[in-house]
Amino acid sequence: MRKFRRDWSQEDYERRQGRSDYRHEEPQTSYSYRGGHRREEVVTPPLDQSASGSSMATSVDFKTYVDQACRAAEEFVNIYYETMDKRRRALTRLYLDKATLIWNGNVVTGLDSLSNFFEMLPSSEFQVNMLDCQPVHEQATQSQTTVLVVTSGTVKFDGNKQHFFNQNFLLTAHSTPTSTVWKIASDCFRFQDWASC
Repeated sequence: MRKFRRDWSQEDYERRQGRSDYRHEEPQTSYSYRGGHRREEVVTPPLDQSASGSSMATSVDFKTYVDQACRAAEEFVNIYYETMDKRRRALTRLYLDKATLIWNGNVVTGLDSLSNFFEMLPSSEFQVNMLDCQPVHEQATQSQTTVLVVTSGTVKFDGNKQHFFNQNFLLTAHSTPTSTVWKIASDCFRFQDWASC
């Protein structure tokens, strides 16, 4: 799995290289055990709600909010595709109970259906070439902290040719005082092989 490195502006670089007022916290992968099964989740420091919760929020606050969302998205993408390629049975743990997947136009809803669908797929090798993300405005999500994550790259399923793909996720945050756990609410996957359509 390819690690992502963002193209930071000079301002971002300087801020990360020693400004004492900048606090950088890396996202972590959390592992918990329930019923003898390992549970993997994307966990980040709590999001700064002041960035979106006030009409008086400054652009610096919003930038901090966007940076936090981007760090969460980068960590999520690394975990998602590694799990898809190497531990597919655990993949549904990244989804909400009523999550929806649209896979090349076919709708799959609910954890049991998602689990059955992922088990049917041949083994895979994903290579993500592009990642983009942005927070979704709270008015559009009934004040639920949500991030839109867009990826594209190539995938080779066992016994099939390599395909280009595009995938969009809506991630929702479930916060505690010490961390934020991100879950997939909606997932839309599409092959992008236009010449063969």
